[in-house]
Amino acid sequence: MKNKIRLILFLCIVGNSINAQNGLTATEKLASFGKIYGFLKYYHPEVSKGKFDWDKEFMNYLPQVVAATNKESLSKVYIDWIESLGEIKKCKKCDSVENYFDKNFDLSWTQDTAIFTNDLSSKLKYIENNRNQGDNYYVSTEPIGYIKITNEPIYEGIEYPTEEYRLLGLFKYWNTIEYFYPYKYLTDQDWDAVLKEMIPKIQNTLNKSDYQSTLKELVAKLDDSHAWINFGDIANIKSLPVKISNIENQAVISGFYNDSIADLNNLKLGDIILKINGSDVKSELEKKLKFVSGSNQNSKINKAYDYLFIGIEDAVKLTVARNRDTLELTSNRYDFGVFNYLKNKKKTKSKSITENIGYINMASDFIKKDIDDIFKSFENKRAIIIDLRHYPQLKYNLFLRHLNSVKKEIYKAYDPSIHYPGNFIFRETLKTSASRKTYNGKVIILVNHESLSRSEFTAMAFQTVDNAITVGNKTVGTDGSNKMIEYMGGYKTAFTGTGILYPDGTESQRKGVKIDVEIKPTINGLRQGRDEVLEKAIEIANE
Repeated sequence: MKNKIRLILFLCIVGNSINAQNGLTATEKLASFGKIYGFLKYYHPEVSKGKFDWDKEFMNYLPQVVAATNKESLSKVYIDWIESLGEIKKCKKCDSVENYFDKNFDLSWTQDTAIFTNDLSSKLKYIENNRNQGDNYYVSTEPIGYIKITNEPIYEGIEYPTEEYRLLGLFKYWNTIEYFYPYKYLTDQDWDAVLKEMIPKIQNTLNKSDYQSTLKELVAKLDDSHAWINFGDIANIKSLPVKISNIENQAVISGFYNDSIADLNNLKLGDIILKINGSDVKSELEKKLKFVSGSNQNSKINKAYDYLFIGIEDAVKLTVARNRDTLELTSNRYDFGVFNYLKNKKKTKSKSITENIGYINMASDFIKKDIDDIFKSFENKRAIIIDLRHYPQLKYNLFLRHLNSVKKEIYKAYDPSIHYPGNFIFRETLKTSASRKTYNGKVIILVNHESLSRSEFTAMAFQTVDNAITVGNKTVGTDGSNKMIEYMGGYKTAFTGTGILYPDGTESQRKGVKIDVEIKPTINGLRQGRDEVLEKAIEIANE
């Protein structure tokens, strides 16, 4: 059976130009099959109950789809398939009007007269209008709102599947994003176009390495910094003791994971890395970018730098520009735990910068008493600076009870609907805590290119304070809970599972949080050991 499928797929590729004369290319046929496969899986009442081995159905109908010569023969394959699945009863609940977030919803393809006959389009519309309203065998909703993919064979250990299974994996993933990814409407490339682009790429992969690179490229199409795919090959990865960021369009050492270890390796703040192991950094960056998912260009570049400078080798050769000198350095790489970075960055919970300015490091671990004591000690200060340039605990409300005298909306959130896939349901609006006795001075929020996800969400919460000012530079632009799922072969992958908006409907995804005063770090500032964002916040506090 498998040999037959491969032969038909090969003949289909060869005959692609012939089929094009009839209005259907091999890719168009396969794309329609992928869409039908996912649509019936989540919409058809009998299929969504788990009555069929849906992967087996895919394998049974793939040869027929490939062999179809025009839209009439292709549509007949789909009509026969639908009629074999059982009767669909009229759905009374499906007529109810809901306040959906519908920017991701698009079933217009079911009515595409270039691909489908009117008879098939009518059947697909009928299924939409009488869709499954009970539990779905393949997807459920978790308590916090986002979806849980269920009852999917993992095919663990099949690192490089045969062509038909590579297509099956692609279609499973594509439909998960099609119906349940809250930010599909914000991607740079239309998701329908992604399917058509990736089909031949998946088909034509030559080996495991090529296949995995193609999957990385697919995941990168989400334009989501929460998105990644892991092939179980990250053991023994080592890191430089420094952060490398995109500053003034250069790869620049912007911080330390461990300053003592960085000093041992002669790595300084503001160093511009020109080459790695003799290769031009900018050229190596360009090679990696299409495989890296990031919510905006800057976050993609910074993530690409992370991947570029890690490795399994103990040392790496760097060509560095420092002031007017060009240096050839050999830097050791280390297991990340050696740096004690997470522990060190939490050390300072709060401090007085001056008599009139307080500072809170949100990366620290707080209990309620800590927070109460901080605000008691800061009650007479003119300004409090709240630093969200690192990942915080989810305790913003314990802070806001000292800052807001009335409850305020923080955000609008929307979660996937499993009863009308592609639509999303608005969650009950979350409001801040409030107290009669609150701090009345300036609240200055610090953010930057490292402010990600919970940092951004927490910044949005602090922005509800009446006299809040946000200072810094564009954040990562990834807001909402991170959702991990399985990809065929036992691989792990993830994407943002919940949609987040400001109360006025403005997106924080991709754009980052709203910033009142923009300050970008400079290479000269780093070389001088300055924190230019904090300096600006202090200047505003003193005004």
